[in-house]
This record gives sequence, C-alpha cells and structure tokens, in this order.
Amino acid sequence: MLKLFTPAALLASALLASCGAPQPKVSSQNSNSAAANAQTSIQHGPSSSNMGVASSHGVGDSNAAPGGGATAKPPVDTPELDAKIQKAEAKAKAAGAGDADRKAAAAAYFERADFYRDQGMPALYKFALADYKCGLNYDANAREAREKMDEIIRIYQSMNRPVPEVGCTR
Repeated sequence: MLKLFTPAALLASALLASCGAPQPKVSSQNSNSAAANAQTSIQHGPSSSNMGVASSHGVGDSNAAPGGGATAKPPVDTPELDAKIQKAEAKAKAAGAGDADRKAAAAAYFERADFYRDQGMPALYKFALADYKCGLNYDANAREAREKMDEIIRIYQSMNRPVPEVGCTR
C-alpha cells in the first residue's frame, strides 16, 4: 500500500508546485541579451537606462540614419541647446558676420557636445563627436573642444569599435 501512495504523493506535489507555488528563477537568458550586456562608461559613470550594447555606427541601432552616420535624433531632448545653436548659427552665417559670431556658434555647439559627452551614455558619444566637429568648423583653434573630441575617439578605439563617421548635418 505504501508503494502506491508514494508515487501519487510525488505526482500531487509536482502538480501543486507547477500550478502556483513560486519557482526558483533559473536564468535561461542568452549571454548576448541586452540585460546581460548593460553598458557603462568608465569615463562618466553608469548609464541611467539599460541600453545594452550600443552601436557606434548605426548597425542594429533603432535610431540609425540611412547611410550609417550619426542618428537623425538623439535619444535625449535638448530643446534649449538646440535653439541656442540655431540662433548662433544663423548669426554666424549671416552676411557681415564677424569672428565673435563664429565663436558664439562654436561655443553653442561645444556646449551641447559637452552635454552629450557628460551623460555617461556611450550611445550619445556620436552626437558629441558631430557637435565638436560642427563647432570646430566655426572655431578651428578651440583646443579644449578638440581634446574632448580626441578623448571620445580614443574611447572608441580602446573598445576596438569603429569611430562613427559623423559630419555637421544639423
């Protein structure tokens, strides 16, 4: 009689366990999943969002622009900085613009580039690179901006990642 009761009891306990009792969490997650590969920036601290592996050249990047350059829109909004750049750039491109106008446009680009760089999100580095390049078009002698741009390039190179080919597209 005991031999018949034991298998029935085991079967009943297995059914109860599978029908609602909390189960220990077993990870069957792919080691290449976004959660397993959360990126942090050594230079600027951990990312506040779990972005997973960030593409530096547009492949697999949901924000990637056609052609693989910088994405059309960064994943963070910067309306005040964008307006500042637009205003300064309009003055710098106007007829009769002087050196001060060009330096103001460069400073506006550098301010937004610094914002992107300092967020600690590697996905924003390509936007910072683009803004440093745009700013350097207005002020080629801006040593600090050039050093920051070179730092980002070194970060990509240290990670054996291609440096995004970005231009001044905004």
